[in-house]
Amino acid sequence: MKSDPVQELIEEMASMTHDPLGFVRFAYPWGEGELEGAKGPRDWQKDVLTLIGSKLQDPKTRHQPIQIAVASGHGVGKSALISQLIGWGMSTAEDCKIVVTANTETQLRTKTWPEVGKWHRLSINADWFE
Repeated sequence: MKSDPVQELIEEMASMTHDPLGFVRFAYPWGEGELEGAKGPRDWQKDVLTLIGSKLQDPKTRHQPIQIAVASGHGVGKSALISQLIGWGMSTAEDCKIVVTANTETQLRTKTWPEVGKWHRLSINADWFE
């Protein structure tokens, strides 16, 4: 019986419902094109993704809120991390809804949404969404 690559991708994505770091490593073309020179998320991003995954993998903490604050300067990858988390949620969680806010409309329009668009475009399953 011939394998169905679309179904295989769906199943692979579904297996990462509680593994945002696994999703980020799998879904983006690290080391190629726009990500040339990047082997994966930055160390601090891996730490955040791992923390979220550990909370979701534990049935005792799975449904509890997770609050994470990141204080840093410009260009360290905060919007990239949020964009990757949006991609993970939309790709692995059934009926996922995500609300994105920013301090100003300008920030949302000129910084956050372009970054979300970039990571969406780079994802292995970009064709799943409009």
